[in-house]
Amino acid sequence: MSNDVRTLRIRDKEVAAILGCCKASVWNWVKTRPGFPQPYRDGGRYTYWLRPEVENYAIHGENWREAMANAE
Repeated sequence: MSNDVRTLRIRDKEVAAILGCCKASVWNWVKTRPGFPQPYRDGGRYTYWLRPEVENYAIHGENWREAMANAE
């Protein structure tokens, strides 16, 4: 996978596709699931997630941060 920042940033539609849910669920989980990856803002209008964080969440659930730290 390329480390180009544009390929690492994904929108809510792609987060939903990775996690097998709808966009509304993604936004609900942002507010209600303590370990869910939080979105970033780029200039106030553009909201995105980092692909590695979402993929690790899909694999490891709420322990994704620990898994990423152990992989480094």
